[in-house]
Amino acid sequence: MSLKRNKDDNINNNFISIVSRVVKIYDDKWEKKFQRTMQQYAKLVTACAHTFEEIEQYFLEQCDALPLPSNDSRIKLFQGYVVMDSSKNRPENGVPRFSNMKDEEIDKWHKKRSAMFLEAECAPPQQFGLNIHGYYLPHTERNKIFYEQAYQGDNICFLFEETTGYYQFSCAGCSLMYQVIIFIGISEEDIEKHTQRFIGYINAMIKMGYLTNLFEER
Repeated sequence: MSLKRNKDDNINNNFISIVSRVVKIYDDKWEKKFQRTMQQYAKLVTACAHTFEEIEQYFLEQCDALPLPSNDSRIKLFQGYVVMDSSKNRPENGVPRFSNMKDEEIDKWHKKRSAMFLEAECAPPQQFGLNIHGYYLPHTERNKIFYEQAYQGDNICFLFEETTGYYQFSCAGCSLMYQVIIFIGISEEDIEKHTQRFIGYINAMIKMGYLTNLFEER
């Protein structure tokens, strides 16, 4: 599979788009406003922690869910992302500056990364110390509301990795996703560093009406 360089030095093919430079989407004024708002939210929430058993039990009480087989393609894909992204398994080779590389070097880098991801995806999860739990929501009367809430696709899936705390939900916009994110909670470190988990938690709290949308007030 060949890669093509466009006029902005981005590398594209049918499956992947790799950006060679970071583009600043928001201006400094927006960034400062965002950080101030996050600091305000940090004062309004507290750290809370639940065990995986508690999270799983809560999730199963909110809907009709059936387990996915361990070899399901969605679980294996999730496993690949967890392995490649988690700090203890993340490859040391970062994203290079593609503008300084020849096309042959880019091809080589892409093939290496693809091979690493495929290995992470196909290996037994125990090899990486992972314990993945996957569920899908059958089309029952109880689950009907979740499929009606801005969802497009086949089956809604909830994937949890017990040891790293990673999760992935394929029901963007549905209340069940927000409820589970809120129940999972955040740590003191999330609050202090305004991590992605903290931002996702705040968004869920806003969507469910537990917090006021301070962005709209400014």
